[in-house]
Amino acid sequence: MKRIFSILTAILLLSAAVFAEDNYDDKDEYDDGYVYEQNGEGDQFLKIDLGANFPLNFGSQLKVGGLVSIGYYRFLTQYLAVGGDVLIGYNVSVGKKPLFVFFVAFGVMYQPYVGKFEFPLMLNIGFATLSCQSMTYFPAFAAKFTGGAYYRFNETWSFGLSTTTYWIPQWFSIGKPNSNDNTKGHAIDNGFFTSACLSVRYHF
Repeated sequence: MKRIFSILTAILLLSAAVFAEDNYDDKDEYDDGYVYEQNGEGDQFLKIDLGANFPLNFGSQLKVGGLVSIGYYRFLTQYLAVGGDVLIGYNVSVGKKPLFVFFVAFGVMYQPYVGKFEFPLMLNIGFATLSCQSMTYFPAFAAKFTGGAYYRFNETWSFGLSTTTYWIPQWFSIGKPNSNDNTKGHAIDNGFFTSACLSVRYHF
């Protein structure tokens, strides 16, 4: 009986020692000074924006249309990323003529965050094609600025709202080459649009 009691006592003491060692290891694991960051170098995401497209400087010539944008970005630091977007905008004129914008842009993103809320700011430049009334215009340059507010639902998904303001200039010649008017030159016509979108991002 004494031998059984001694064996049980030894087993209890050994179990207590192992449990104490496990607790000590756990403390070491959580006290190593590591701070979890929501984004870091090498992290990437894909995004999709879908919403309304508003013409800004066309008077009443264009109606509110739609916009879809797909983008990819890769983080260089915790706050800074580089990437690009493909944007397609659609509006209809008062004469029911469709206007399509196809915009490919590359640029940088700066994204501060508070807790699970992220606030990306993007500046992009690229080129755009405009198609209207069976005519296509291909400017050499276009630019856009995007701001947004997202909630990081988990490590993989974030959802939010975004707005993009973009500028598409169109250069054209002026003058009457088939008349006696020798006044010739070039002019620029600016197209400004902005959007209000629902957005989703996939992080990996």
